[in-house]
Amino acid sequence: MSRFAQRAGGALVASALAVATLTAVASPAVAIHGGKNTTTGAHPYMMQLRTAGGEHVCGGTLVAPTKVLTAAHCVRDADAALKLKVVGGRTTPAATNGTVRSVTDVRLHSRYDGFLRNDAAVLTLSARMPYAPLPVAGSRDNAKYALGKTAKAVGWGLTARDTPATRLKEATLTIAALRTCEPFTDATHTRAGTVCGAPPAGTKDSICRGDSGGPLVAGGKVIGITSTGNKYCDGDHPDSVFTRVSAVTADLGLPVS
Repeated sequence: MSRFAQRAGGALVASALAVATLTAVASPAVAIHGGKNTTTGAHPYMMQLRTAGGEHVCGGTLVAPTKVLTAAHCVRDADAALKLKVVGGRTTPAATNGTVRSVTDVRLHSRYDGFLRNDAAVLTLSARMPYAPLPVAGSRDNAKYALGKTAKAVGWGLTARDTPATRLKEATLTIAALRTCEPFTDATHTRAGTVCGAPPAGTKDSICRGDSGGPLVAGGKVIGITSTGNKYCDGDHPDSVFTRVSAVTADLGLPVS
């Protein structure tokens, strides 16, 4: 087992967060640390995965009226994942507005390895969501992944080690070389399947626990799926690691615009 595999597995165990009733589904790895407040009005495609009891599990991206793109580690136990509720249009998790749908099908990437490679899945919802989906990146979107380009990570969850978010947040990150995201990446990773997001100069902005499965957005498309990173929500390792969406769309059967 590689050093990264050991770290990734440990990170998932250490990041257990309000998922006691979702047995065997990996706990969320990340949410927004730093960044700024935003709304589901600004990000209508932003979905929240919750247990039947209302506990936050992960984020997701509405990519078609009945399809939500998320991280495979959020839903790897399909039986448990079928009990999830998907909530849209709710900026503040404690609110009761928005739209709630059940999950009728779970499709994991066929080469998801349990250690956050090909960390992607698609949920099918019980009915259409009344929000605008976000197109997925494809092979013609390579320019969006160029080093130095910026993209936004969006999510709910911890904003500090023990501080749950009270509303949706976003952080602007810079696409960086994979070595920038060590120790959450290593030599077995390639930019063909993994994206590293670095904080802008002078900031410590990153993802943190509670936001796995949420989107990395650039140029009006979802280009990444939040997978792992700054699980301690501090300034020591402000690293944000995403599954590259253009690498997983074909396996998941997602149309590319």
